[in-house]
Amino acid sequence: MSLFGAASVFSGNATGPTWLAIVVVVFGILGLALGVGFYTGRRWAWMGGIVVYIISILLGILEILYGGTVGGMGGAIRIVAGIIVPLYLTRPSPKNFFGKRNNRPELVGP
Repeated sequence: MSLFGAASVFSGNATGPTWLAIVVVVFGILGLALGVGFYTGRRWAWMGGIVVYIISILLGILEILYGGTVGGMGGAIRIVAGIIVPLYLTRPSPKNFFGKRNNRPELVGP
């Protein structure tokens, strides 16, 4: 969606600043790379996903403020995803899938 939104700004079919469209393209490409990493369970995708999606909250706010005709909806989706994806990735099952096992010993009662 990021790539299509930015392409519509570049082609003149939507309004919005060019600098923001360029940043959105970069995040769109990062999103495609993360999608491949998520699908294949790559260890780098776990931390990359958390970092990129938390940063994307700020990008979502910028999209809402400056994004023109496509920014409002895209920014809202980006903010929601920026909250949900990192929360999901820190759950035990996804952490295990990406090889991020808990190395702390379990506390055993007396």
